[in-house]
Amino acid sequence: MAGPLGRPQGLAAAQAKAARIPGWPAVADPLRAGRPVAVRLVRSRPLGRNGDGGSGVARVAIKGKSKRSQGRPVRRPATGPRIQSVERRLPWYRATAFPVTLAVIAVLGTLIAAANRVQEGWTRDDVRRFTADLRAQTDQLPAVIGAGTKDLPGFPSAQDLSTGKLKPKQLAVRASGWSAKLDQIQGRVESITVGDPPAEAGTDGEPANAVGGREAMLTSVRESYVAAIGMYSDAANIFQKAGEAPAGSATAAALIEQGAAVGTQAGQAMDAAAGTLARVHGRYGLDLTRQMPGESTEAFSARYSGAAPSNLLPPN
Repeated sequence: MAGPLGRPQGLAAAQAKAARIPGWPAVADPLRAGRPVAVRLVRSRPLGRNGDGGSGVARVAIKGKSKRSQGRPVRRPATGPRIQSVERRLPWYRATAFPVTLAVIAVLGTLIAAANRVQEGWTRDDVRRFTADLRAQTDQLPAVIGAGTKDLPGFPSAQDLSTGKLKPKQLAVRASGWSAKLDQIQGRVESITVGDPPAEAGTDGEPANAVGGREAMLTSVRESYVAAIGMYSDAANIFQKAGEAPAGSATAAALIEQGAAVGTQAGQAMDAAAGTLARVHGRYGLDLTRQMPGESTEAFSARYSGAAPSNLLPPN
């Protein structure tokens, strides 16, 4: 159908529409002089309504893809295998229980050490008290087995019987007093305790702790001292028999020699008992620079170079 000026009506409408489209340049209409005509230029990327080039399919930008989806769902790459979760354990020395265990061991060790120190302190006190009680009795021995006094001489005065300075009756009286004093000392030493002794003796083969306390060795020490004092008492009885023998007889002289020999043996037994007590003192770190109860000067000097005699016991 022809429009005005003899142009087709459809063409005129298309030209009018093209004149309103941006980006479409207008050129001169060859059929109408002086009126512009819209001419479509070829584009590399057609615009379309939504930038789809008129196809109705939107252009989607996919990273790593150069083709359009064309409406089909995008195929996603398969995921890799899932990493297995592995429990990582700390080394044993970094575990939480390790420092706790060390702390418990340290506490137990401290408690055990403290208990041992307390027991050792109590035992050391038992040894001190035993030694003090024993010294109180053995300090009376020099008056009997030593030189004694002018009114009450000791064992050495028995030798005056052979020289005639001492009458047999006088020796018998002195020896009777010596024996009574030694028996008294022996009984007191035998009753020394530092604790409650057990009511019944054990049957496991170990000797009973008759002294009590925490150091059973003190029982052996006490028995050794009692035996040594008993030997001194035997010597006193022999001197008493010598005084009862006829004056100037061979029997009296023999009994004097026998009594002196028994007294020497008693001194050696006393030194042995003192040595045992010194070992107990050394075990608990007590003073060893002091003369033990009943220890002779010879024995004290033999075990300690700086010995200074503290009693008047005769040498053995």
